[in-house]
Amino acid sequence: MRQLRPRTKERRNVSIPDELRESLREAFELIEQAKRSSDVALDFDDAIQAGSVCGGRFGKKRRPYVLTFSPQGGTERDRWFLTLDHTEIEDIADGHMAEISTYCCSPTDCRCKFREADEHCFYCDYTEDETYALMPIAEALERLAGLGINGLTANSTIQDVLAVLGMPDESSKGMKDSALGYVRPWIKYQLSECQVRFGFRKDQEVEDVTFLPKKWKPGD
Repeated sequence: MRQLRPRTKERRNVSIPDELRESLREAFELIEQAKRSSDVALDFDDAIQAGSVCGGRFGKKRRPYVLTFSPQGGTERDRWFLTLDHTEIEDIADGHMAEISTYCCSPTDCRCKFREADEHCFYCDYTEDETYALMPIAEALERLAGLGINGLTANSTIQDVLAVLGMPDESSKGMKDSALGYVRPWIKYQLSECQVRFGFRKDQEVEDVTFLPKKWKPGD
């Protein structure tokens, strides 16, 4: 489970590379086609695919064109996440606009750039939450012991868990769901350090253990 922990980004004007200019020139031609023909739709995620640019038009925002520039030969950490208006695309395509203001990731190994100040980088602004883990019961025993939960084995059943931890804070019986199929029964405990959820097979043996952040709730 990843948690958002934004880092400060550096705002700076960057030169527009020729590859981006050529791609936006193609994009501008597509936008002009859409004006003339109702058969050309731009209002979905990858409606605009031009050179090294992919994206679409979204609503009536100040800069409605949301585009990702992925330079040839670059990595996922070289991408530019741009929001542009019609005039900006035209000016870049025509060469009238030589620079663009962006918010750049601060780590030197990441070259992602964003047009909006409140956007987040998947690599720099998120960290793995070490309190979260899903593992088979045999692998979870050591971590359970670290939380002071002893007396369980790889063959423990729901009755064994209840004997060690008492009544759970939450539980769910096994059931059939039209979309998900069979949903296994589980019980969950709220500990001082985290939440621990035990999932069970139909024979009531523990199948796996999920460790969740203390304040986690469904939907997070």
